[in-house]
Amino acid sequence: MTRSAWKLWILLALCACGGGSGGGANALPPANPPPSDVPLPSAPVVAAVRGVATVDLQVVTSDKTGLPAFAFRGKTGVAPTIDVKPGDKIVVSLKNELTGSGMAVDANLHFHGLTVSPRFPSDDVLTMIATPGQTLHYTVPIPKTQEPGLYWYHPHVHGETNLQVGLAGMSGAIVVEGRSSPVPALPEMKQHVIIVRDVQDASAPSLRRAGPADTDRNTHPCGPDPGIHLSVNNVTRPTVTIAPGESQLFRVVNATGHRQLVLQADGQMLQIVAIDGYALDTYPGSAPVLRVPKYVVPTAGRLEFVLTGPPSGASELRTLCYDAGPGGDPDPPEILADLRAPDKTAAAAPLAGARIAPAPSARFEGRPSARGVVPAVAAERIVRFTEDSNGFYINGQYYDPHAAPMFTVKTGTVERWTVLNLTEEVHDFHLHQVHFLVQAVNGTPVARPHWTDTFLVPQRIPGANGSFKPGTIQFLADFRDPVIRGTFLFHCHILDHEDGGMMAKIQAI
Repeated sequence: MTRSAWKLWILLALCACGGGSGGGANALPPANPPPSDVPLPSAPVVAAVRGVATVDLQVVTSDKTGLPAFAFRGKTGVAPTIDVKPGDKIVVSLKNELTGSGMAVDANLHFHGLTVSPRFPSDDVLTMIATPGQTLHYTVPIPKTQEPGLYWYHPHVHGETNLQVGLAGMSGAIVVEGRSSPVPALPEMKQHVIIVRDVQDASAPSLRRAGPADTDRNTHPCGPDPGIHLSVNNVTRPTVTIAPGESQLFRVVNATGHRQLVLQADGQMLQIVAIDGYALDTYPGSAPVLRVPKYVVPTAGRLEFVLTGPPSGASELRTLCYDAGPGGDPDPPEILADLRAPDKTAAAAPLAGARIAPAPSARFEGRPSARGVVPAVAAERIVRFTEDSNGFYINGQYYDPHAAPMFTVKTGTVERWTVLNLTEEVHDFHLHQVHFLVQAVNGTPVARPHWTDTFLVPQRIPGANGSFKPGTIQFLADFRDPVIRGTFLFHCHILDHEDGGMMAKIQAI
């Protein structure tokens, strides 16, 4: 899709969604939504049977929103959690039942974070695209060496991801079981798979901007975000039941189109055990548990952490204000869920907050390439993120589906990449098929290295007389697994940036 056609699509979709952005430049962040008093719901689970998880999905037009939606077992707006083990297969039938009269008419799937083949009929987002009436058949073998953890799936049609994923909420979780946890109590804990999505307010719908020319962001960088609020498993501010002193595992997917989540549980520490599917100790020398009061989860990132029920019996899980830079999207604070003790324990005597601890003799049997000594760097890459009033670019190039790959890498190697952000807003780097190890941010070594597949690139740093230094991240990209041979993508996972051109191909040989 050309830039002019893409901008026209955005304008038409804005009209179709019912109006403008609402709110002026001086508007203050909206109040938190009231408690819903609805228990946290869970998505239906499709577990592997004899090594195969079979999912039949349809893409339909929602009667409630007029936007595209997944349909599963006759219910619109429902996406199942896919539960597999290393060595299993995910088999998906995806039928596109859109009429063709909407703004987004094509459909496909990306299996985000899995180290699987980018070739047909697996995680192929380049050639597997279903037009209205067509059906795609995916077979995605999960390698026996796949890191057990939390992943997710979502559409990945260029020019349509922001509407389908960000605004329409087309996303679902993938849980790869089999983690041999260094935390003894973890397998017995109650678990919650939580998907945080954008929700369009019926009273003031909006659509993410087509370019970086919105100057109103500078007044209140942390809000408001007119016409949009967050949902948790498709409910606004649900209630999670947790007794004082009880420890539960929360597995959170940031499936929003552009929001960075600064997760905090009031009065509690987040006891983090995994990031983007990988246990923390898959990097040699890293502690298996990280205790912090808050943590930033980028768009498309995942965080697995333990929370302990507060002694008072009441708390809130919230996202705090995040400043994405003078040119960035607003990321206002918002309460995501209420943590409440069950009625029978609400008045019980307070218990001391539990602290999970690793077993002294525990050993994590993870993916071999994620552990051990990282080999010598085979190549160095430079990636430059830029933008102007016409769109977003990588190394000066606007994404062209017909262009040759920007980089060719050799499987069996590790490369060092440096991403330079020359813009006034944060970007969100994502590399398909593999994980990478961030070593430095703005030249400062990372204190706690960990494997990830999505990482924020800070905005440029202003200097004297209009000068600036690019914001930077430097990382090691792990191309050692031969299963990734083929052509895939890297891009900004702020979805209007991706749709707006900030994406490029990479070929692994």
